[in-house]
Amino acid sequence: MNHSYRWVIVAAGALMTCVALGAMFSLAIFLEPMSLDTNWSRTGISSAMTLNFLVMGLGGFAWGTIYDRVGARPVVLAGAVLLGLSLVVASRANSLIVFQ
Repeated sequence: MNHSYRWVIVAAGALMTCVALGAMFSLAIFLEPMSLDTNWSRTGISSAMTLNFLVMGLGGFAWGTIYDRVGARPVVLAGAVLLGLSLVVASRANSLIVFQ
C-alpha cells in the first residue's frame, strides 16, 4: 500500500468518526428547540439517546461477529448507510414513539 494512501484512510476514518459522533451527541443541543417545536417532553426525546446507547452496546457484539467474518469495509459501509437512513427517518418522525 502506498505510504501517502495510508493517510487518506486515516483521514477518512477520522471524518467518519466525527460525523457519527456528531450525529449521536447533537441531540442534547437540539433538545429544547425540538421540545418546543413538537410539544414532546424533554424526557421522551432524551430517552431516544438512552435507547441509542443500549442498542449500540448490544449491537457491538453482532457487528464484531460480522466484522470477523466479512472484514471492515462491509461493516463500515453498512453502518454508514444505517446511520444515514436512521437520521432521515428521525427527521421525518411525526410522533415520539417513531422518533425513539
